[in-house]
This record gives sequence, C-alpha cells and structure tokens, in this order.
Amino acid sequence: MISLARWLEHLNVHLPMAREGSDPEGIHQVRVAGRRLRVWLELGGFRMLEDDLAWLVQGAGKVRDLEVLLGHPRLPKTFQSWAKEQLKQQRAAFIPMLDSPRLKGLRLALSTLPPLERPQAEARLGHFLQQAQRRYEKWQHHRDFEHLHALRRALRRLRYAREWLGMNTEAIQGLQEVLGRVGDLHFTLGYLEAFEALGAQAVPLFKKRLEAQLNQALEQAKTAGDSQKNTALA
Repeated sequence: MISLARWLEHLNVHLPMAREGSDPEGIHQVRVAGRRLRVWLELGGFRMLEDDLAWLVQGAGKVRDLEVLLGHPRLPKTFQSWAKEQLKQQRAAFIPMLDSPRLKGLRLALSTLPPLERPQAEARLGHFLQQAQRRYEKWQHHRDFEHLHALRRALRRLRYAREWLGMNTEAIQGLQEVLGRVGDLHFTLGYLEAFEALGAQAVPLFKKRLEAQLNQALEQAKTAGDSQKNTALA
C-alpha cells in the first residue's frame, strides 16, 4: 500500500513557512510537495484534485522562480531591484491562495484518499517511462529549449513515480541536474529580456556572460543526455 500521508504532511508543514516568507525553502517545498502529490494521483488513476494541485504548484512556481533568479551571483543592481519588485508582486498574489477555501478543500480532500494498491501503481509506471522516452526523442531531434524543458518535466515525473514505489532514481537525478542548470540560466535570460523590453537600461556584459554560460550548459546537457539516456530511461 502506498499512502500519500508523508507528502501531505510535508505540504502542511511548509505552508506556514511559505506564508511567512523569510525562508525561500517554504515556497520551494510547497511546490515540491504539490508536484509529488500530482504524480501520486496519476499513479492511482485519479483525475480529481489534479487541477487544484496544478493551481497551487503554478502559484508557488511564480514566486520560486524569482527567488532562484535573485540567488544568481552578481546580478546587475538595476535588474536585481526590478526582480525584487516582481517577487514582491508575485508573493502578494500567492499569499491569498494559502488562506483560500480552495486550498482548505484540497487539503481536506487529499486527507480522505485511501492508499494505493502497489500492483495498481506499478502498472501505471510504464506511462511515465514512455512519456520521458518520447520527450527525450523529441529533444534529441530538435535540440531546443522548449523540448529540453518538456524533457525535464517528464524526467521529474518519472523520478517521483519511481520514488513513490521505492525504486532507485540516481541516474534520473543525475540527468535532471544537468538539464536543470540549462533551465535556470534560460529562465534568468528570459527575465532579463523582459526587463530590457520595458525600456530599462541594458546590461550587455552580464547578458553576454549569461548567454555564454547558457550555451556551455546546453552543450553539457547534450553530452550528458547522450551518455546517460540508457541508464536514466531504462
């Protein structure tokens, strides 16, 4: 039997920390718990509550992305100030979600779900593997950021599914880390371009350095994907 109790408790423990806001780990762990619970639902074949968990994960993600961005070393001061204001706005939009009837109902509904039968969950594991394999093939063909991000999401879901079943995920985590480096640099560059699009003063040296780091990370991801695919997606 596979109970969701551990990660529901993890969510409940970190919601007050996310609301308080002094420790970025609060938001991060709310998003992690939400993502893991979504995978649990899919392993069980449940469609209920999926939209509610997606709503929570997406709301937390908008805050978390900016927290990660602000952790980037040597951000130009003008860009950093703008990002802090964006974070303030996203937190202001997220906090009411934590006190909403929708979240209260979600937590209550999750607490009533029975554990999964292990054979039932194992039968659905192949879906996660096949999706990751398809995403890898598409990324291998296109080698662009859109397909890389789709592969990252599929690998994360496969990893969580295997972890729910108590299976080894070391190879998947290794590939995730390499792709994650690309993802962090890519969304940082995206925020920088949004900042510049507002007519803000350009930061060409930082942008050039960021683009060089991104290209290097992308090449490393291609190499890692080619070498680790057979172990991560076996």
